[in-house]
Amino acid sequence: MSKATIIILGGGFAGVKCAKTLRKLLPKDQYRIVVFNRENHMVFHPLLAEVASAAVQIKHVAAPLRQLLQGVMCRSEEVLNIDLENNCIEYEAYDSTRKKMQFDHLVIACGNRANLAIVPGMDEQAFPLKTVGDALQLQSHIIDMMEKAEVCDDPKRREWYLTFTVIGGGFSGVEVAGEINDLVRKSSRYFESINADMITVNLVHSQAQILPEVNASLRDFAKREMEKKGVRFYLERRAMQASKEGVLLDSGGFIACGTIVCTIGTTPHPLVARLPGEHVRGRITTTADMNVPGFRNVWAIGDCAAVPNAASAQLSPPVAQFAERQGVQCANNIVNSIHGKPTKPFFHISQGSLCAIGGHNAVADVNGMRISGFPAWFMWRAIYLLKLPSRAQQLKVGIEWACDLVFPRGLAYVKTDTSRAVSRAFYAAGDYIFKQGDPATEFYVIEQGDVEVVTWNQDASAEEIVAVLGPGDFFGEAALVTSRSRNASVRARTNVLVVTMGRSLFTEMSANLSPLRDAVAKAVKRRRNVWKDLPDVRKILDMLPLDRVTEIVPGGVLRADDFLDGILDLFCQHRLDFCCVVDASERVVGVVTRSDLLRTIEAATTVQLAQDDVIRVHHIMGHDPIVIKIGESTAVAVNTMREHGLKNLPVVDDEERLVGCVRIETVLAHVVHELTRHRAIRVTTEHIRPTV
Repeated sequence: MSKATIIILGGGFAGVKCAKTLRKLLPKDQYRIVVFNRENHMVFHPLLAEVASAAVQIKHVAAPLRQLLQGVMCRSEEVLNIDLENNCIEYEAYDSTRKKMQFDHLVIACGNRANLAIVPGMDEQAFPLKTVGDALQLQSHIIDMMEKAEVCDDPKRREWYLTFTVIGGGFSGVEVAGEINDLVRKSSRYFESINADMITVNLVHSQAQILPEVNASLRDFAKREMEKKGVRFYLERRAMQASKEGVLLDSGGFIACGTIVCTIGTTPHPLVARLPGEHVRGRITTTADMNVPGFRNVWAIGDCAAVPNAASAQLSPPVAQFAERQGVQCANNIVNSIHGKPTKPFFHISQGSLCAIGGHNAVADVNGMRISGFPAWFMWRAIYLLKLPSRAQQLKVGIEWACDLVFPRGLAYVKTDTSRAVSRAFYAAGDYIFKQGDPATEFYVIEQGDVEVVTWNQDASAEEIVAVLGPGDFFGEAALVTSRSRNASVRARTNVLVVTMGRSLFTEMSANLSPLRDAVAKAVKRRRNVWKDLPDVRKILDMLPLDRVTEIVPGGVLRADDFLDGILDLFCQHRLDFCCVVDASERVVGVVTRSDLLRTIEAATTVQLAQDDVIRVHHIMGHDPIVIKIGESTAVAVNTMREHGLKNLPVVDDEERLVGCVRIETVLAHVVHELTRHRAIRVTTEHIRPTV
C-alpha cells in the first residue's frame, strides 16, 4: 500500500514544529512527511545578531533539520511552483531538471524574504540579517572595517570606517546595534590606532520610541542603557537613501558611515505571491483553523500566513512563539481532518517578549513579569538554549556560552576573494565611484542613471568634466587593461545603479569573450586623450560657450503617445536624423532616430500581441537618452558625442527641460573658422616689419 504524502514547505519554527508533531501522531508505515527547505538547517533568528558580533558561533544558531526531524524526509531542493488544482508541487531536482511531487496535504510555511529595496540604494549598500550567511558576512565586514581603520592615515576616513548605522528600531535592529557596539568597543583594545572614542554606532528609527512591542518602562531602560554604552539614536527619522558613503535622512541630514545594516522591509515569498485567493499585506489569508479557503487539504502557517487568533480576535503577529504554536495546532488539525474529526481554531495568548540590548543586558516581559539587565539576558539565553534539538547540543553550547562570559570574542574572519564577484552598487548624485589615482579593482556597467568622467586640470587647479555616460555604457576598463591606477575620476551625475565586475573575472571574460574584448579595445582607443596632439582645438572648445552652438531642435518635438504616421511625416518633411520626445513638463524622456524607425516592424508584432492596433512613439523610442546641460562646456559635449558615436545631442536646462540641440557639424564649423582666423592673424603678424 502506498503511503499518503504530507508536504511542508519551509524549515522555520512553524514548519519544524508541524513536522515533528505530525511524525509523532501519524504512523510511519502509512504517512510520508516531506519538508522542503533551501537550507538544510533551521535558523534561530533571534541569535543572528550575536553571530554577527562574534558572540556565538554558527553551530549555535543553525540546527540541522535531519537531526531535528528524525523520521521525516528533508529535501533542500528549491520549490518552483505550487499547483493547488492538481495537488502537486514542482521543484528543481539535483540534476537541475524540473520534477513534480503529489501531495495529500500541503502545509505552506515558507516565511518571507528581506526587501531592502524599499529605500533607494539600500539593497545594494546595506547588509540584511535574515540568514546565517547574512550574519557571517556582516561579521567579516565589521572586523574588516576595524582592520582598515587601524592602518588608515586619514583621520576623517578612519572615522568613516568606524561608524556603523542600523536602520530599524524593532527587535532585530536594537539587538544588532547593541551587539555591534559591544564587538567594536571591546575589541578596540587590541588595536593600536583605535580607541573607543573613535567608534560611533547609530540607530535610525521612524517612530518616537524603539521597541514599540514592549512595555514603556522596558523600552526606556533599553534606550538609556544603550546610550550609556555609546549608541546614538536618530528617532522619528527615516532613511531616504543609502549610498556608498552613508545614509541620507528625511530631515536632510546625512550620516557618513562605512557600514549600513537594514532590519526593515520584507517581501512575500515568490511562491506565496503567485497563489490565488486573498492576501493581507502579502500574507495568505486563512480560516480560523489555518486552512486555505477553497482547498481543504492546504494549510498556511508562520510568517507567510495571516492566521486569525481566537484569543485576541486579531491576526497573529509574525513572531516565533506564534509560529511554533501554529505548527503544533496545524498538525493536530491535519490529523483530525484525516480522521474525519472537527478542526480547532488557532488560540494562543502571548507569553511576552525578550530582546537583548548588548553588554549582557536584555529586557523581558514574560507573562506580565518585567525583567531587565543581566537576569533578563540570562533568561533570554536559557530559553533559546532549550530550543536546541538535542540534549548533547544543549550541553555543548551551554558550556561554550559560559566560557564566552569570561574570554574575549574571536576577531578572526575569512576574507573572501571579492575580485571575482559580480554585484550591483548604488551611488547618490555627487558621489565619487572612484577617484583619479585610485587603484583599479573593478569594471562598471551603468544600469540606471548618468555619470560624468572628471579629470584634474593643473592649469586651472580645478576639476573639469570630460564626458557624460549613461545606461548601457561601461567604464573603468582602461586601468584594468593597462594595470595602472585610475587616470580620471568618475562621479555620479544623477542617482546611479551600476553592475560591478571584479578584476580577475573581467580579465578572464575579456580574454575569452570576443564581443567584450572587441568592445573594450574600441573603448580604450576611443577614450584616449585625443586632445593631447590638438591643443589648439581643445582651447577653442573650452572657450566656446555651449549656447553659441545650441540650435532649435529641427521639426519640433514628439510626445510618447504620438502616432507612428506623425513620426514618419515629421522625418520625411524635415529630413531629420533624430527627434526628441518630451513629457508634459518639456523634460526629455526619449529620442527617436532613423535607426529606431527600423524597429517599427518588430514593434508592430509586439503591439499586435498586445491587442492594440496603434503603434506609438513609446513603442520605438530610445529611453533614458544621453543629454548635455546648457551650462557644460562644448568640449564636454564633443567628448560625449564621440563616446557614443552621436551626431546630435539634446541640450537641457538644470530642470532637464529641452533647450535645443548641438550638432557636430556646427561645432566643427566654429572650430575651423577659429583655426583659420587665428592662422590668418599669425601670418599677417609675421609679415609686419618694424619701421625705423
